[in-house]
Amino acid sequence: MKDSKSIISHLVRQPSMKKYAQMRCYENWLALLPQSFTSMVRFVYTKNDTLFFVLNHPCAKMEFNYKRNLIKSLLKEFNARYPECTCLCVKEVQAFVTNQPVEEEKQPTPSAIFYVEQAKGTFEAQCDDPTLKALFEAIKQTILTRTC
Repeated sequence: MKDSKSIISHLVRQPSMKKYAQMRCYENWLALLPQSFTSMVRFVYTKNDTLFFVLNHPCAKMEFNYKRNLIKSLLKEFNARYPECTCLCVKEVQAFVTNQPVEEEKQPTPSAIFYVEQAKGTFEAQCDDPTLKALFEAIKQTILTRTC
């Protein structure tokens, strides 16, 4: 019986899963780069033996130009370290900034909810336990003091 790791590796090697293998190689490649740079990368793709970095800010493009030699040297080491990523046979490295806005998840802003108290405090505490009766009376007094 095969274990799950061998089944997954067999499935990934299928020709229909070529894009998935490329995405795994891109993730491994981005893990080698400095964190300050990878936080500015939106996604990576290859076309005509060129590795394209799509960046999210013009300053990231400037930093890319400064680190171009580092990226090319890491790419050579990457090909030696990850032989399963033969799909990344690139000769040139380019970057550009996209003009599409980043789709960020909008966090709901915490807001204080103000409402008029609808309870009147006109209930009877009909229980035999004195501690519960005291709690009901405390709730009743709180409601009576908050009414406008």
